[in-house]
Order: sequence, then structure tokens, then C-alpha cells
Amino acid sequence: MSSLAVLADAFGVIAPVLVVAAIGFGWHRAKLPYDSAFITTFAINVSSPCLVFSSLTRLHISGAVMGDMAVAALACMGLAGLASVPILLAARLPLRVYLPAMSFPNAGNLGLPVCLFAFGEEGLSLAVLFFAMMSVSQFTFGPALAAGRFSVAQLIRTPVIYAVALAIGMQTTNLTPPVWVSNTTTLLGNCAVPLMLLSLGVALSGLRLTGALRALSMSALRLGLGFAVGWLVVSAMGLTGTMRGVVLVQSAMPVAVFNYLWALRYNNAPEEVAGMVLGSTLMAFLGLPVLLALVM
Repeated sequence: MSSLAVLADAFGVIAPVLVVAAIGFGWHRAKLPYDSAFITTFAINVSSPCLVFSSLTRLHISGAVMGDMAVAALACMGLAGLASVPILLAARLPLRVYLPAMSFPNAGNLGLPVCLFAFGEEGLSLAVLFFAMMSVSQFTFGPALAAGRFSVAQLIRTPVIYAVALAIGMQTTNLTPPVWVSNTTTLLGNCAVPLMLLSLGVALSGLRLTGALRALSMSALRLGLGFAVGWLVVSAMGLTGTMRGVVLVQSAMPVAVFNYLWALRYNNAPEEVAGMVLGSTLMAFLGLPVLLALVM
């Protein structure tokens, strides 16, 4: 495939993501009505779990594939976090502020649409598996790192966990959900990706790039570590095809917006985390053509 064709394919993936996120950005800048609390709550508690359930039950993914994606996702997050520790300590930067941002990529409202447009329905299902593992980790270890304590109650209140468990249970027992359940969860799940992108645009419109040099350097570190550990994981596990591409894309995503929300909730230098979210997202948009050219 020629370089122009690769760039055209990459633009076809990036353009819908940019357009929908830009609508959210412009909508908030124009001060039009947008209930962020409702949209975020609905996306976390309803549409995302439905997307996970419908995606995992619609395509028959073997237990081995599910296991590989779970291991790959946890390895990417864990290795990125571990690799960043000595760098953060050497730079005398607080781990509670920067470690979650280094560990948890934006595998949801940016990673899912990119994987959908790049790899189709199969890619979306695999990306959902990565996102599900990240969600469980982010809703448990994310607050624990930001607050300095672990909360079992937070884990119990994470709907994605139950959606994953139910879908895997149905897959392993060869059960098929009733048609009305499939249609309902598919309908609600289809809301997740556009809502995530709109929310990303709205969130970015309210952030400010404070401490620009530090934010940009930490943003570059997040993207570089994400791609490096993703490449290490897919090579070590011998992953190929769509699974390889999805792991690389998801691992190389920018800082997740939820890292900012946890930092804000626990008054944990939210302005620093906001700068990394904004800086890494802008860098990711610029670097997506190169990333997609490598993985597609």
C-alpha cells in the first residue's frame, strides 16, 4: 500500500473522532446547554456497560482470546506505571499526582472509536476488552493512587465489572441473550462512543495547559511509554493481526480524562493532571496518522 493510501486510511479513522470531539469542544465554548454530570454518569453506569456486554456477546470470542487481551491490557498498564516510577522519582515529581496519568490511557472515549474505525467490529470488541480491564483497574487503583487508600466500595459500584462477568459467563456456557436484551444493550451501547467523544471535547474545552513545559514533557513521556510497553507486550506474547493493532493503539493512547476527575475529587494537583490530559491528547491527535500507519 502506498504512503498516500495509508495516510488516507488514517485520515478516515481520525476525522470522525476529531469532528465529534470538536463538536463537544465548540458546544461547551458556545455555552450551549450540556449536563456533564448526567452525560458522564449515564456513560459510566449505562451506555459503557451495555457496550461491553453487547460487544462481547455479539461476536464469539474464545476464552483464550479474552485471556490474552486481559493479560495484555494489565501488562501495558502495569509496565507503563512501573517504567515511569524511576523517572518521576529522579525528577522529584509526586507519584500520587503523576503515576495514575502514566498508567491509565484513554482507552475509552478515544481508544474505542479509533479501534472501531481502524479495525471494524472485531477491533471494537477487542478494544472493549482492553477498556473493560482498564476501567476495573482505573476505578480501583486510580482512586487508591490519587487518595492514598484502596476502596472496596468503589470496586463494588463499578457496573463494567458486572457487564464483563455476565458476558464472559454467557460466552463460556454458550448461552445467547434473548433478542430483546441484545437489541436493548446494543441500542444503549451505541450511545457510548459518541457520548465519550462529546464528553472528551467538553472536558478539553474547560482545561488549561498550566506549567506548559512540564505538562508537555510528561505528555510525551506518557505517549512514548505507552507505545513502547505496548510493543514489548505484543512482541513478548506473540500477538498478531487485529489483536496486535488494538493493543498497540490502546496502550499508546493519551492520559485518560478520569485521571483528572480523580485528581479533582481528591484535590491532588488537578491543574497538573489537566495539563497532561490536554497536552497528551493534542499530541496524540497529531501523532495518530503515524501510529495508524504502523499498526494498520
